[in-house]
Amino acid sequence: MPAEPPTDNAAWVDIDLPQPAQDVAEYLRDVERLLRLNPYLEIRRFEKAPQGFALEALNEMNGCAVSQRLTFDAAGLRGYVLRYDTGLKQTTEVAVEPHRAGSRLRIRETYRPPADDAELAQVDRSLTPWGQSIRRHFMGLARWGRLPGYRRWRERVWLGMKPRERRVTRLIVWATLVEFFVFVAAVFLYLG
Repeated sequence: MPAEPPTDNAAWVDIDLPQPAQDVAEYLRDVERLLRLNPYLEIRRFEKAPQGFALEALNEMNGCAVSQRLTFDAAGLRGYVLRYDTGLKQTTEVAVEPHRAGSRLRIRETYRPPADDAELAQVDRSLTPWGQSIRRHFMGLARWGRLPGYRRWRERVWLGMKPRERRVTRLIVWATLVEFFVFVAAVFLYLG
């Protein structure tokens, strides 16, 4: 039997996480936190507004500035839908379900059909990297979350940075580690 044709323009990503579905759902109820986990969305302003949120951001992936109002609609205990008032993107659906020993998070974005190539350029191509970033974040929480100050540092400092600043910081840390190991190796060679 042939597959049914799609009824709307949509893209989605499924992310398997080690935490229970209820914990993931509660954690991602913070919409700003979820959006800040996108490694290509530079949030310039995010604030609660009547009936939802006001968002001003720059999507580094497609170079589009975003200035929208978002409405939040709860979709059961473990999900919600963000509706956008303008632009090509209509909704972002967040749903969490139990999966094996942990949970599966699905982020699904729907778009209205683009009128021309300029509107087609507004399609957010950062969905897959966003999913990878969310997975890294939850894996880090599972691994290091019990360390004193880790969660606070992650929430207040790391997610408060612009995505570009996070990438530069990560590069500096790795370069410093490589330099340290080269230095230690040189000391052992010199003394040995």
